[in-house]
Amino acid sequence: MARVLIAYSHQRVYRDPDGNPKLDRNILSAVLDVQRCLQEKDHKVAKAILRRNPHGFLKALQRFKPDVIFNLCEEIDGDTEKEKAAAAFFDLLDIPFTGNDALALALCLNKPLTKRLLRAAGIPTPDFATVEAPPRTRLPFGFPAIVKPMREDGSLGITAHSVVHNRQQLARRIAYIRRNFLQPALVEQFIAGREFQVALLGNPPPRVLAVAELSYEGLPPSLPKIVSYAAKWHKGSCYYKYTTPVLPAPIGERLRRRLCDIAVDIAGIFELRGYARVDFRVDGSRPFVIDVNPNPDISEDAGLARAARWAGLSYPDLVDRLVRLALE
Repeated sequence: MARVLIAYSHQRVYRDPDGNPKLDRNILSAVLDVQRCLQEKDHKVAKAILRRNPHGFLKALQRFKPDVIFNLCEEIDGDTEKEKAAAAFFDLLDIPFTGNDALALALCLNKPLTKRLLRAAGIPTPDFATVEAPPRTRLPFGFPAIVKPMREDGSLGITAHSVVHNRQQLARRIAYIRRNFLQPALVEQFIAGREFQVALLGNPPPRVLAVAELSYEGLPPSLPKIVSYAAKWHKGSCYYKYTTPVLPAPIGERLRRRLCDIAVDIAGIFELRGYARVDFRVDGSRPFVIDVNPNPDISEDAGLARAARWAGLSYPDLVDRLVRLALE
């Protein structure tokens, strides 16, 4: 039994399809899921919100005196770039914490830097460009392309309009990213092939829990087959209804092994620990890494928990395992 303090951010802000800021309460359900599982495993549990001013959090820390912090901080006061600061803060306090450290979180949040590191290691990733304003010259690759915020996670900023087919659509989407997220856009060659997710668990070297495929069967042909923000968080949306994880992925052993090997290699490159997920698109038989996700969603109905169940770990077992990995 351990004394576990659940640290979480009190809000997460996203943009609706019209660009208006909305408050997302999903993190609170994850906090309650984790708390229930920890108590079921006989851990002593407390919760504390981490804000930009950490005074209240430090008071809770002094009262509870945890053995380990369960890190559910995805941002600080609505700023996703401060996710890494939470991990650095726990490190400074010299208290073990679940999931990845500040360096891994910082590297993977910066998508262009992630892609450069992948390229340097010889790992295929789609061609890309970082764009501050609509480009006056041609992109170094052709259309279609997908336009994302440069520094966000959880599919923030990804909608049906993110896949563009001409320069006019590209200009509009870059302007949308600049206006709503106040950062450059990552413009990436769109790989239209099958999509896979490899879930990892463990300290180096990690264990592959499962390879899942995302099926878009039933999605209207007018919508691009992508994991949009709506697919993850808007339960009434068409994307949520028709973005379906298939587990295990119906693929041959050669491709499965290739995806697993690349994911484990990436864990080594970024020094990932605890848990992570690597996302792929496959063009024919060639896999391309499209995202590296340290500390993916830990909710009971999310992909990591599904992969763990398929690998024989119940959700309470998974939560308990993350605490034990942090204490190693």
